[in-house]
Amino acid sequence: MAKEDKKHCIFCEIIAGKAQASIVYEDEKVMVFPPLQPVNEGHVLVIPKKHAPYFADLDEDTAMHIMKIAKKLTAAIRKSKFKSEGVNLFLADGEAAHQEVFHFHLHVYPRFAGDSFGFKYDLKKHFVRMKRDELDKVAKEIKGCM
Repeated sequence: MAKEDKKHCIFCEIIAGKAQASIVYEDEKVMVFPPLQPVNEGHVLVIPKKHAPYFADLDEDTAMHIMKIAKKLTAAIRKSKFKSEGVNLFLADGEAAHQEVFHFHLHVYPRFAGDSFGFKYDLKKHFVRMKRDELDKVAKEIKGCM
């Protein structure tokens, strides 16, 4: 689906009431529901009601509101019956990050020791200590684009 194509967006269909979802929370800006394939029981998605393919496409108020709701959900998940020794917030932003539905969505999911879910990476390849001058160059580049 093209990033601008909200005509076939499953999340837009859920918001419009044309597709089913088990609603956990809803207000004027967001909707929260569990995905069809949760990482663990208690996993939910926070989505904006206004179609926005990527995080950068959200207006600032909506982005802040999503985090406010995620904070409340984190507390609720920890109080719930679902086994939760921790909670992850996860955002897949773009194809290279494995985003599959191009309508912004923040995953909030409970974690517990031995749940077998997690990132797989090579410590030698992905966590090489950088020198300060290299870090300064990275910071300068990003700062210049803000």
